[in-house]
Amino acid sequence: PGGRRPPGRMTARELAPRCFDSLARAAAPSLSVRLAGTKVVNVVLHQDVSAGLAGVLYDAALLLAARLAAEPSLVSKAKVLELGCGTACPGLVAAALGADVVCTDRSRCALRLAEKSAVEGRHGRCGGSLRFEPWDWRDPMPTACSGAQVILAADLVYTEDGAKALLDALTAAAAPGCIVLAVFKVRDSRVRSAICAFLAGARRVFAECAAMPTSPLAEMEVASPEGEPLPAADPSNRAVYIYRLRR
Repeated sequence: PGGRRPPGRMTARELAPRCFDSLARAAAPSLSVRLAGTKVVNVVLHQDVSAGLAGVLYDAALLLAARLAAEPSLVSKAKVLELGCGTACPGLVAAALGADVVCTDRSRCALRLAEKSAVEGRHGRCGGSLRFEPWDWRDPMPTACSGAQVILAADLVYTEDGAKALLDALTAAAAPGCIVLAVFKVRDSRVRSAICAFLAGARRVFAECAAMPTSPLAEMEVASPEGEPLPAADPSNRAVYIYRLRR
C-alpha cells in the first residue's frame, strides 16, 4: 500500500552504488570509449541500468579491451568467443582489431544492448565480424561457440558456484590450443576464495594457467553522450588480475 515496493526488491539507483564499479559511468545511457594503443579504437557502448549487472561497463572489461588494443596480435584474425559479455566492450574491440567474434551472455537484454552498439560501430571494424548468441552455461553450448581460438572472460567470478560454472563453460568451449584471457577483480574475501577455486580447477584442465602482465595497456578515455569525461578503469588497481590459460 502507499506505493511501497515488495520486500526484497530494489531500484537500480539503490543497487548501483553497491554493485557497479562507477555509478557516474553506470548512469549514462551510452558511453564513448576511446582506446589509444598500437592503433586507436573507438566504440560506443549502450547501457541500461535496469538490465542489472549485465547492463553496464565494468573496470575489468575496459582493462581487457585496453590490453587488446595495446597488443592487437592477441586477437587479430582469430576466431574469438566472449563469455558473459554484458556490454561486450572487449568483443567489440576485438572485432575492431580484425577478429571474428561471437559474444554470449545469458541476459538477452544485455545482448540487445551490445548488438545495438555493434550496429553503430560497423564502420570501425577492420575486417572483423560480430555475432551475438544467448548462452546460459546450464544449457548446451551453442554451435556458433565452437572452434574458438581465443576466449575472453572479464569479471565473471563472484562465487564458488559461479567459478565452477565458468570452468565448465570453458571446458566445453576451449579446444586444444585455445587461449583464454580472463580478468578477475578481487572485491572481497568471498570473491577471492571463488577466484582461487577457479584457478585451482583451471590448472587441472588447462596445460597452462598463469598470470600475465596488465601492461601494455592502451590509453583509456570514457565520455558521456554529451562528451563529459567519465571515470576510466585504474590500471594501477592491485585488485585486478589478468590470467592466460592455454588448453
